[in-house]
Amino acid sequence: MQVQKGDFEAINLLFSKCLWRVRQLAHRMFVAHKSLQHFEQSDDLLQETLIRLHNAVVKLKPDTTRAFMALALQHARWALRDLARDMRRRKEIYPLGNLGSKIPDIRVPSGEPEDLLDWEIFHQQAENLDREPRDVFEARFYGGLTFEETVDLLGLSLRTVKRRWKMALNQLGNNFRDGWPNPG
Repeated sequence: MQVQKGDFEAINLLFSKCLWRVRQLAHRMFVAHKSLQHFEQSDDLLQETLIRLHNAVVKLKPDTTRAFMALALQHARWALRDLARDMRRRKEIYPLGNLGSKIPDIRVPSGEPEDLLDWEIFHQQAENLDREPRDVFEARFYGGLTFEETVDLLGLSLRTVKRRWKMALNQLGNNFRDGWPNPG
């Protein structure tokens, strides 16, 4: 693995992919809660995630791409869970009054969580998945990987990846409508 050999370009590519996906997922939370954007910007989240991930990589020194991605996806999940928790708390502490009515939150048509508590619960539920379905779920949802890319990353058959994806969705339960979560 190039990362193990200290190839900084390979390390930067893996970091970039992870952070790009964290930005996408954070944006999905911000879309429904426009009134909260002045509290937290996605760049702050990315910076915090990058620092946490860098510290973990330096300390743990993952020896395979799979180990690195598992670490990166775990940190992405934690960052998004913490963001949802922080946004919810700030909304409770600092009600926006008239400002909030000028920038209304919008209804999310895709079935994604509309409430920050639901986002926080969702990320916590993802953390509590059984290990094998969680690996697939993290690769697909937090990593944004296709089924085929997940097969390559985890070294599993396509059938196993699809089965574990369904297991993860079943373990998450019917808390969200319309077949959400959609990894894309």
